[in-house]
Amino acid sequence: MVVAEVVEVTDQLANGYDVVVVGGGAAGLSGALMLARARRSVAVIDAGCPRNAPAQGAHGLLGRDGIPPAELLERGRAEVRGYGADVVSGEVGSVARDGDGFSVALADGRATRARRVLVTTGLVDELPDVPGLRDRWGRDVLHCPYCHGWEVRDGAIGVLASGPMSVHQALLFRQWSSDVVFFARTAAPLGEEDAEKLAARDIRVVHGEIAGLEVVEDRITGVRLVDGTVIAREALAVAPRMV
Repeated sequence: MVVAEVVEVTDQLANGYDVVVVGGGAAGLSGALMLARARRSVAVIDAGCPRNAPAQGAHGLLGRDGIPPAELLERGRAEVRGYGADVVSGEVGSVARDGDGFSVALADGRATRARRVLVTTGLVDELPDVPGLRDRWGRDVLHCPYCHGWEVRDGAIGVLASGPMSVHQALLFRQWSSDVVFFARTAAPLGEEDAEKLAARDIRVVHGEIAGLEVVEDRITGVRLVDGTVIAREALAVAPRMV
């Protein structure tokens, strides 16, 4: 019979560690797991705001395809704690050199020391200023066809121009659906080569700024232009600015 190990969950922060990991997403927890297995004393400090929180599932993760992001992180925390590392809720306010190591101060006044600091704070997605876009982010407003393309396959997909890679993004999504519309918005006119690529894949180009999204029963049904025209769509792809 296999007896499950009881892992104590605590927010207690010790006075010092070999390594303090700033950020408790998948990257931070992975780093902490290997460090703890290497018998280093480790603390993971996490503010609890993962980038993929709005998504229903994490896809393409072998053995865990479609797992809800919160469940994935909880499993990771349990594994890390199982090797004796601390996973602490909090926000790091500052890190400073302190002798041969670092002093790590949390926003709530707590502090600790570390011989090394592993920074895994990740990214923040800045979206175009389109009304309603943020509310749908991670649901039917998407960015990566490999992450979300299967879920919107064969649907009416719109791609919002937001940078130089937007045409490439539209061409990628064409693999998942034959009904793709490229919303040029206020971007510079398409170059001849880009226009030919979109036309070759039968991707329609719509010009004009976007006034907002049409949403019915908590699902996108279309994109409304400033002139009142509504283009029926079921999902939107946009390349955010990653900060």
